[in-house]
Amino acid sequence: MQNFRHASHAPCIVNEGVLINKKDIRRALETLESVKYAYMVDGSVISEGEGVVVKVFSNPETSTLVVNGCLFLNILSFNYLRFSPHNNNLSVIELVDDIKTLRLTPVEEDNRRANRVNREIFTTARYDEEAPAELFDEIDDDDRM
Repeated sequence: MQNFRHASHAPCIVNEGVLINKKDIRRALETLESVKYAYMVDGSVISEGEGVVVKVFSNPETSTLVVNGCLFLNILSFNYLRFSPHNNNLSVIELVDDIKTLRLTPVEEDNRRANRVNREIFTTARYDEEAPAELFDEIDDDDRM
């Protein structure tokens, strides 16, 4: 009898888990549009609000930035991503790095449409062309990471 097991399989993570691979983290973040966010340090909420995920990128020279309701998420700002079920088949995503956590909770569909315009403003070619990952990219740029 032939053994069909392979030495290593890529993980399959469904609805709940922890991601450490940067490409996996980026893909999980790209599922978000409008979110409620909470920034926590040592378990205490420092800031919270609502915003639109405008850009997900990987750049060691720039920060994750939350300003004016726009979230620019640098996956290199965090060690790992943890996600768990929330409601209506959506997941809460937590970006974790040592003592800080950025919790992102998706906002329901009705509210997302109103914020889509804000997100699309930043997808034009004139905005930071050097960044490796832009939401709405038509090209899968996995090879650039």
